[in-house]
Amino acid sequence: MAITYEVMDRLLADQDTVVVRGEMAPQDMPGWLAAAYRDVVEYLGRVQVSPSGPPFARLTFLPDVVAVEAGFPVSREVAGEGRVEPSRLPGGPAGVTTHIGRYEDLTSAYEAVHRWLGDHGRSPAGPHWEVYFTDPNAEPDPSRWRTDVVVPYRTT
Repeated sequence: MAITYEVMDRLLADQDTVVVRGEMAPQDMPGWLAAAYRDVVEYLGRVQVSPSGPPFARLTFLPDVVAVEAGFPVSREVAGEGRVEPSRLPGGPAGVTTHIGRYEDLTSAYEAVHRWLGDHGRSPAGPHWEVYFTDPNAEPDPSRWRTDVVVPYRTT
């Protein structure tokens, strides 16, 4: 059964974030992401700042690796420490859809957003990101995992 995605047109505000950056083979992302989120959470605990939303991963696919910026949004800029550093998610227009299910099946969500962009005379602008609303450690059933796919765009 094919999944149907509703793509929404959103105008996003800039968002302060705290992240870890890295480049890796796509198959190495799951373990790397877990360590990156752990490091960010530990840092935020030390500086007594709470995340203002769920974890995200901003992705740029390069020829042999993926460049990843992974972390949490925060309500104000923080300094960072070691490999944990401040960053921002950009504001502006974006196509957004929600995927329910395994991370390995996110390709169909991206295809839906890119189809929507093309149908509306828009093209991707800069790295996209995924927002993870479900912690797989707390919810082991992947059919219940919720991930938003966010693709910034420009009008072509």
